[in-house]
Amino acid sequence: MNHLTMIRPMHAHDGQTAEDRALQKLIDSPFFRSWKKAFALATGLEVECVKATDGTSGPHADPRSANPFCRALRKAGGCQGCSQSFRFLTRDADAGPLATTCFTGMREAAIPVRIGDHPVAYLIAGQVFDQTPDPADFIPVEARLRADGVSEAEIPWLRETFVRGPVLEPARFQAATTLLVVFSLQLTQELDRLMMVGENVDSPTIARAKQYLNAHLEERISLDEVSSHVGVSPFYFCKIFKQATGMTLTEFINRRRVERAKRKLLNPHARVTEVAFDVGYQSLSQFNRSFLRYVGESPTRYREQSHTAAIPQAA
Repeated sequence: MNHLTMIRPMHAHDGQTAEDRALQKLIDSPFFRSWKKAFALATGLEVECVKATDGTSGPHADPRSANPFCRALRKAGGCQGCSQSFRFLTRDADAGPLATTCFTGMREAAIPVRIGDHPVAYLIAGQVFDQTPDPADFIPVEARLRADGVSEAEIPWLRETFVRGPVLEPARFQAATTLLVVFSLQLTQELDRLMMVGENVDSPTIARAKQYLNAHLEERISLDEVSSHVGVSPFYFCKIFKQATGMTLTEFINRRRVERAKRKLLNPHARVTEVAFDVGYQSLSQFNRSFLRYVGESPTRYREQSHTAAIPQAA
């Protein structure tokens, strides 16, 4: 089971993986911050990106994005129902975008951001009612809060903030979720790009190696050829390349080829077989295996998903 932790500042030597650091760079980027601001202005919903980690429990999304009731509940010590609802939401969202209703009656959505076939983070938005709540709606919530140990003194304050909770009609909530699904695809592409670029300025040796790989990506590329081109031994090249990129040479080449293939697959007239050979694969089966590993779905499915996300759906 996954739980969620807010992205924390990371440093090159804090034991985090290259994947973690690329995700942090994405969260800190103007690209993400500007989209987040625009999404809030357009929909009235705040969105947070939370990291998926191993575990059984974890905090909710950043309190700054929560509605007044959720903030008040945290100040009152929280409750098991809130944590449980959130764990179920993100666990079930591993398979794909999911919108659900928590024990208070508020709607919330979780959309996975993937590297390959596994989620590395989730876009979380919601904590809204689909109609204006009234005091009667708070009765079962109050019973749950008392059972979870919320003090008697906190109940009136929580009731007041509950009935003033934000409301977003179902059609607008669904539209906002659709926007998040499209954005998750953009985040995945940007995350893949950051994984390729790396987090530091490359040494001259690594920079020359990457230039060589990009120029010969459609050809057969061997370790001996690359190491000879940059003037170091194969053993030493493997060591410094892994340190610089977090990947082996084979992993880097396959990721780069798959990224190039993803762009080519956006052309609806391009055959999958042609794309495979255009980006340097020697067989369709090899291409399909690599694509599935790094994207999490087949080339055909990826193209179908991309076109579906890009085309507005009729009501």
